[in-house]
Amino acid sequence: MSYEIEKYLCDIKCVQLRKAVARFRCGNTQLEAVLGAWKGVPYTERLCRGYDLGKVEDEEHLLLIYPNTQKVRERFCSTLPLTHTSTLAELMQTTNMVALAKFVACCEYQRTICPP
Repeated sequence: MSYEIEKYLCDIKCVQLRKAVARFRCGNTQLEAVLGAWKGVPYTERLCRGYDLGKVEDEEHLLLIYPNTQKVRERFCSTLPLTHTSTLAELMQTTNMVALAKFVACCEYQRTICPP
């Protein structure tokens, strides 16, 4: 087995952006899906409190569904695979890691200033 450093750690020079992607990839966020796990809330009950969509507030919800991040998605759709059929897996496999890092950071910030 061969171990090597993840490419994004070298590609993303800005420490804050690199941390944003690393936290996101490791599941170290303030999303209900993560917080509910610590509180023992069943996964299906870790819903987004911002909109009555009946959706679990997880990483995919924040980046691809959450209405408050729609403008962020529009801003990054030319540099990232963001369409109405995009999946989180497709997004995380992008080769443009700097754009992904900025996108993740912007979505997290948007959630902070417009909390659910």
